[in-house]
Amino acid sequence: MSPSLKVILLPEWLRIWLRHQLIPALGLRADQIALGTLRGIYDTLLLILLVMGFLVGGRFYMDSQYALPRTVQATVLKWAPISDQIARKADIPREVPLVLWFKESSMQAINPELCTGIIGAYDLVRSGEHACFTPGPISDLDVSEQLAIGAMEFKKRCPEVNYFTQNPDTIKRCYFAYNAGTGAANRLDPSESAYVMNDYDAAHTNMVYADVELGTVQVTSLGAWPTHLAVQSLILSQWDAAERPFSITLLDISARVYDWVSNGISALLDNSSTANTAMPFPQQRNLGDADCLDTPHSWGRPSLRPTLNPVTDSPVLTQDVHGCSYSLPGIDISSTSNKSAVLLAPISGDLTTYTDRWYNSTIRIENDEWIVWLLHPRSYLVKEGQVKRGQAVGKMGAIGYATGPHVHFSIYDKSNETFIDPGKFLP
Repeated sequence: MSPSLKVILLPEWLRIWLRHQLIPALGLRADQIALGTLRGIYDTLLLILLVMGFLVGGRFYMDSQYALPRTVQATVLKWAPISDQIARKADIPREVPLVLWFKESSMQAINPELCTGIIGAYDLVRSGEHACFTPGPISDLDVSEQLAIGAMEFKKRCPEVNYFTQNPDTIKRCYFAYNAGTGAANRLDPSESAYVMNDYDAAHTNMVYADVELGTVQVTSLGAWPTHLAVQSLILSQWDAAERPFSITLLDISARVYDWVSNGISALLDNSSTANTAMPFPQQRNLGDADCLDTPHSWGRPSLRPTLNPVTDSPVLTQDVHGCSYSLPGIDISSTSNKSAVLLAPISGDLTTYTDRWYNSTIRIENDEWIVWLLHPRSYLVKEGQVKRGQAVGKMGAIGYATGPHVHFSIYDKSNETFIDPGKFLP
């Protein structure tokens, strides 16, 4: 060892005293100190880059068929926090106020000549409950007021929806009820409505729309449901865009680097666990949305069965079986102590990663008998290819249709060709 290093390093007796006397006396752990310092540095960087991302977020373009104009994208990013506050208060999905605003006037802060306001509070003005909005440009304060009015009217016409609603059919029906009334929404199919579905795909393009004021017209703009997906993807799922702001790229890279490094430190310190951590289930489980589930096969190779909880760091069930309506039934698992817990492969097999149509980041693992899905990870810890059971594959997150960090865990039985209840496989 060089003399300069001996000067810099602490004496051996001092290092022994610190390690075996002072640190244990203070109740400190070296791995916790290292990870805590790393997380503090990362959180500071995250805050700085997040602010930068919102400032230049108007340059972001979605690489999908539901492209919004540049000016609309900038408006979405500007008003996303306000929309979220309004939606929470009204108890509706957070994208809804912005979608209603877009459908009424393409997010232009201008009252139309029809005296209905940018959010189209048509019934309130006609009934006399609210005075006419003065035509012409309006202030941000007026926009906030009218967004709140639209949110309350939306909730009034669709009381079954709430801030956490994710079911596409429910949200589409609510947009239909807001525009056409609850009676029409109960009788008719929202997928046949131009207001709801126009330009969703090739089968819903240039749809005919009938209105008491406008008559019968052919719609060329995005419907409410594609707009909902576009707004949501702009706010939550900027990771997969081909062209994105440099600060967003740095934010994504920093998250991945942080996850890789922290996972590496945990592995070196033997701080990770692949044990079958027990997760309590309620005595009376809510299996109302389990019509698409069936009995798993009992034969086959035991080593291939998915009997490992993907979250082994204080796992907790946050939502029981759901997802039949969008063909991926499963359960939601979070962690009581670590909102970025490492996700472990429940089975050995071939791993692929992708973003689905609802912009959920997804880990899919398949072997000869089973397929498992882990949705919403904030980052992937492995490349696509073969993985072993218990191997760290990602970090728990909330990318896509998610209201908080968790993993949506689904299991498919290839032998019986059916989805099964993951709860029956977990310890």
